[in-house]
This record gives sequence, structure tokens and C-alpha cells, in this order.
Amino acid sequence: MQCEGWRRYGGIMTFGPVKWEQCKENATAMLKVDQEKVEDLPACPICWKEVIENKITILGVTPL
Repeated sequence: MQCEGWRRYGGIMTFGPVKWEQCKENATAMLKVDQEKVEDLPACPICWKEVIENKITILGVTPL
């Protein structure tokens, strides 16, 4: 299962237009997060760390 994380490239203070790309890593866990709505999303360890760093509320974690 592919990770559902997205990364932004370009835009302010960089050259080129804003471009969003989906993470290409395999998911290792399902994160239940609360970002305007509660949803379960597959995440790799890198994106999981970004969720924590961005202070997004994690309501639960289920390993895959």
C-alpha cells in the first residue's frame, strides 16, 4: 500500500511554480488524524514524522 503523504515543491522563495507530489514510499501504518475532519491515512515512517513535526493531531495508529 502506498503512503498518502504529499510534499510541496517550488513556490515562494524558490524558482518555478508550486508542484505537489505524492510520497512514493510504502506505508507501514494507518494513522487516524484530525485535520478539519477525522480520517484514516496510510503513512510511511518519513511522513509519520512530518505529521508529528507539523503538530497534526494523531488519534490512533494501526500497524500494517
